[in-house]
Amino acid sequence: MTAQSEQSRRIRVGVLFGGRSAEHEISLISARNIIEGFDSQRYEVIPIGIDREGRWRLARDARRMLVDAGKSLPVFSDRTPEDLGLIPGEAEQLAFAHNASGDSPPALDVVFPVLHGPFGEDGSMQGLLKILNLPFVGPGVAGSAVGMDKDLMKRLLRDAGIPIGRFRSVHAHRRAEIIYADVTAELGSPVYVKPANMGSSVGISRVSTADEYAAALDMAFAYDNKIIIEESIIGREIECAVLGNLGKMRASV
Repeated sequence: MTAQSEQSRRIRVGVLFGGRSAEHEISLISARNIIEGFDSQRYEVIPIGIDREGRWRLARDARRMLVDAGKSLPVFSDRTPEDLGLIPGEAEQLAFAHNASGDSPPALDVVFPVLHGPFGEDGSMQGLLKILNLPFVGPGVAGSAVGMDKDLMKRLLRDAGIPIGRFRSVHAHRRAEIIYADVTAELGSPVYVKPANMGSSVGISRVSTADEYAAALDMAFAYDNKIIIEESIIGREIECAVLGNLGKMRASV
């Protein structure tokens, strides 16, 4: 079997990373780790970076995204930045926005989104990939949206009979109604204030005084128009990975 035919059998995976959210840098770190973990005999990795302005760019060789043997964050090559456009309904879903070379982007078998925060984990990207008819790794639109929104997630967990910490959620236009004394009377002290739709500890504050509370609200509302305020619980944080599809799933714990 020739090397070319062997390569044609590999699954072509588009790894999406970066994005417009405040978790841009975290996404780069995650993408680096995931790209390095692929078996090159089975998969052809196509890194696709999204910059802070939302422009999609293609890096044709994953090794060009890594500097110093993977010790630095992935970076775009200064030599061949390629802006990508999306074409729903076409066999070739990606196209170069400014095609000076005449080349076409590689066709993808599956997309691996490694985007953190809004526009990546909240169902937005998942919906776009479904419109493009591209298979992708991870939960679908509803699962992503609920998993990202801590308010919705907690309500669903509570309704399913799963114990959760006490919390309050509030939108920005009702900020004046969440008085510190009322919050601590209900939830105790200290409390944690955080954006409802953000991860990686972005915008989170531990609050023990009224002055800290005002500053925490300012910070949380800077990232989201809905926040949650949670009681403090001293305990262990346990992560659980789930692999598979509906009906054939297995968990790490």
